[in-house]
Amino acid sequence: MRRAQSVRNYPRQSLALASDDLGVLREPGESDEDVLRKQLLERDREVERLATQVQQLQTMLLERPPIEHIQELKKEHKNLELLLQGTQRENERCMADLDRAKTREKLLERKLCELAGENWQSSLDIPPAAGTIGIGSRSGILGHQRSATISSGSPLHTSTFSGFHHPRAPPSPSPFRGNANPTQSQTDDQSGNRSIDADVQHQKQQAMAAKLEQIKLLVLGMDQRLQTRQETLAKTVEKAENATKKFETVRKELPVAIDVN
Repeated sequence: MRRAQSVRNYPRQSLALASDDLGVLREPGESDEDVLRKQLLERDREVERLATQVQQLQTMLLERPPIEHIQELKKEHKNLELLLQGTQRENERCMADLDRAKTREKLLERKLCELAGENWQSSLDIPPAAGTIGIGSRSGILGHQRSATISSGSPLHTSTFSGFHHPRAPPSPSPFRGNANPTQSQTDDQSGNRSIDADVQHQKQQAMAAKLEQIKLLVLGMDQRLQTRQETLAKTVEKAENATKKFETVRKELPVAIDVN
């Protein structure tokens, strides 16, 4: 009984699990030389595979751009990002300026309506606006083209503001004619008062014409400044578009260079 338990606890090692010195199970009728040849062939295939992989890595290493080029691309990428942020801020500032100019234009138009009436455009010889203001449009605030500068001595009160002028009263005879008739003297006094009223009215009209002329010059000056800002904004937008295209090109090239590195 004791011997059977010892045999059961320590079984004999199977011949199928026993391996030779080379660590490979032998097949029936296979010698050590055949096993060595098989292992040698496997090692040769592994060496060829590793040699091919090494050759591919060497080719990739030769095709890889130098470190200096990669650093330059990174630096250029950073500069383009800063430039893009700057152009975006400049675009936002220019758009805010355009909005303020439009708001000021509306205020001036409202003031002109109060001073010159609803037909201030025809009275001031300013055509109506042709449409909304675009970024690259050459039209100004009022949509007209200036063919010549306005001189300060131009007779605006005779041509431009003809609709606001009333006919001036004819000159009345002087009250000092040596006539002693009281009725004639009273008539002369009334004529003199009418002449004075006409002069006062004419002075008011001249002051109004001068004020409207100043407003017109202000509007034209704003038109010119807005046109200059629009041209600057158009150039800024074009520069930003070019920078964006360059940024996209560098961004496409940079991951390839980093992956190769």
